[in-house]
Parts: sequence; structure tokens; C-alpha cells
Amino acid sequence: MRALGLIIEREFSSRVKTKAFILTTLLTPFLFLGVTTIPAILMMISDNDNIKTVYVKDDSGLYSNLFESSKNYNFIKLDETANKPKGENTALLEIKGDLSVNPGAVAFFSEKQQPPRELTAYINDVLTEAVKTRKMDDFTKSSNIDPQVVADLQDLFKSKDRINMTSIRWDETGKETETLGDIASIAGVALTFCMFFFIMMYGQMVVQSVVEEKTNRIIEVIISSVRPFDLMMGKIIGVGLVGLLQLGVWLIIGGGAIVALQIFFGGSVDLNSLENQQAMNMIQNNPGMAASLNDFLGINWLQIGICLILYFAGGYLLFSSLYAMFASAANDAQEAQQLMMPLTIILMLAFYTGFAAAKNPDGSLAFWCSLIPFTSPVVMMVRAPFEIPLWELIVSVILLYIAAILMVKLAAKIYRIGILMYGKKVTIAEMFKWLKYK
Repeated sequence: MRALGLIIEREFSSRVKTKAFILTTLLTPFLFLGVTTIPAILMMISDNDNIKTVYVKDDSGLYSNLFESSKNYNFIKLDETANKPKGENTALLEIKGDLSVNPGAVAFFSEKQQPPRELTAYINDVLTEAVKTRKMDDFTKSSNIDPQVVADLQDLFKSKDRINMTSIRWDETGKETETLGDIASIAGVALTFCMFFFIMMYGQMVVQSVVEEKTNRIIEVIISSVRPFDLMMGKIIGVGLVGLLQLGVWLIIGGGAIVALQIFFGGSVDLNSLENQQAMNMIQNNPGMAASLNDFLGINWLQIGICLILYFAGGYLLFSSLYAMFASAANDAQEAQQLMMPLTIILMLAFYTGFAAAKNPDGSLAFWCSLIPFTSPVVMMVRAPFEIPLWELIVSVILLYIAAILMVKLAAKIYRIGILMYGKKVTIAEMFKWLKYK
């Protein structure tokens, strides 16, 4: 046991004390936050080199008065005899006739390779609406229809009223609970990706450690004083503790952010109480954002945190033992990658199954794959944001850890032969023959 403890300490401290680990652990949550928020921030930042003034030359005299200036763009009407203005931050909108008759009689001139899409979209919307209104007026006059009736119909067509159906779940006792929205599915997909990435990354660390010691012939010296099983478990546990530490730090940072949101919004987003603050006004003007934030705060994040730890520990133990087994039979890193191809295929299958299960977390595919030990660590995370029956979680975790223990025993038998095997390219079939060796 003393040798096992020393190996665990060495594998753990050699990775935790590096600057790369410290920076990655502390900066990754903020990097993730930046990746998700910076694009929106950049879109809101105005560009000083952008088009500011748009001159409108309307030969038809029908459309120039429809454009309204804003804080970003200033529309100025030109008469028919004016020359085309030029300037780095100016543009010309030229309308040569009645667009209801000739839709192509409009052009936009500027020195920019590509004018702002926001500006061109606004111009297109204004002109399209104007043409529709003009055609509607002409049809009203020619058909002797009451103009007020047409105006009322147009108001109905422009109405943004939308029916939002509430989805209610009945549990076994008949209790009704409101189901979560798309934000829960998005969270599940993100958690699935994180679990896949974690198992793959730390499994590769075990492979790197085994192959490095074997190629440097250090393993022969270590084996003289340490049992192969203790050496393998020391590497697996040491690297696994590094992963749990990193995962724990991220859970603390994420949990703190969620608690801060719940305190700030009082557990839910009440549109009537959000006033006098820019962030709140943004939510107030966007009911969909408020609904998504409510769904986000309504997710059982405590359950997700527990599932992350349990399934990472079990999934890592299962796959890392197999990673160590294949790495022990390889002569170099390239050969190790070839031997581990079946593991990579299984993980990729679990990854894509998780994405497919996001469409129906209660379906047969999601249910059975969340019980199968080789896919449950990844697939179950897509179901974690939803209300999963407790018995499913218990059965899934028990099966996962039973499979992990069996895989550790199987891997240990192959590992003790493989680490002393040099110069021979080993096949997977031959590796399983080593199970019969005494």
C-alpha cells in the first residue's frame, strides 16, 4: 500500500504543480464564458470606420421620406439634380422609379467592399413594406374595398401574437410539474461534450505515462520493487484525482455563478420588476431571453454536479484501465493509438448517441444507453438536466462501477505481461491470450 500511495502522489503532484494545469483550471471557465459572450458584445460595439451617412436620391419621390435616421445611420434626402456624393463613411441609395412596377430600379453605392448587413436589411425591409402597401392600396381602389378593412387586415398580419404552449409532466403519483425548455437540452449537450472530453483527455494522460516509462525502460526498475497492479492503479488513481480536482474547481466556479444569478433574480425572472438597469432592460425587451433564463435557473444543478462527479469517476476508471492495458502492449505512442482504436470508436459512438438522445431524453435509445456502462457516462449527462427517476440513476451507477471493477481486473492481467514485452508488435487477439497466463 505504501508503494501505491507513492505512485499516486507522484502522478498527482507532477501534474497539479505545473503552471499549465493551474492556468487551465482557473482560466477555462472564463474562457468558455468569453467564447459565448464576446461575439454578442462585439456585435454591439459600433465601428467608427463604418457607413454613417446615407444620401437618398429618389427619382420617383415615393420612398425617400420613409427612411428614419437613428444613432447609427443618418439618412439625407437629395434632389434629382444633385451629384453622387463620395466619402469613406457615406453611401448613396438611388431609386430610379416606381419599385412596384420595376423592383430592380434601386441601387446602393458605397466605397465599402461589403456594406453593413444591418443597414442593407433595414433598407430592403422599408422598401419591401412600402411596395406591399402601395400594391395593397391600388388593389383596394380597383376592387372598391373599404380601406379601413384592408388596414385592419394588415394590422392582423403584422401582429406578433404567438401561442406558447406550456408542457406539463405527470409523474407516477399524478403530480404535475412544468417541463424545462430547450435550454435544458442545450445544457445536456454541453455536459455530454464535457464528459466525453474529460474521459478522453485524462485517459490519454494515462497512456502517455505508461508509454513514456516503457520506452525509457524505467518500468523495469520500477517493477523490481512494485507490483504491476499497484503501478497501474497508482497511475489511474493519480491522474483521476487530477481530473476530479479540476472538475471540482470548475463546479465551484460554475456553482457560484449560478447562485449569484439566483440571488440577483430572486430565483426567477420577473419582467415587471426589472427596471433602470441595462441588463434588465435587455431581458424586459426580450421575453424569450427571460424564459430561457428561468429555465436555466430551474435546472437541478445540484443533481448535475453529483452526476458529473459520479459518472466521471466511474467512466474514467472504466476507460482508463483499458487505456493502460492497451498502452502497456505498445512499443511507442503511435502503436498505442492504433491499439486504442476500438476504445475511440466506443467513445465516439457514445458521444453521437448522446447528441441523438438530446432530441428525446426519455426515449428507448437514451434509456438503454444510459444503463450500458460503456455509454452511460456520456449519454446520461444529456439526461441529467431533466428529472430522471432515482432508480434509473442508482441502477446506472451500480452497473457502471461493477463494469469498471471488472475491467480493472481484466486490464491488470494484461498489463503485467505487456509492460515487459518489447520489440514485438502485439495484436488485440494476442493480448487476450495473456489472460490465461499465470
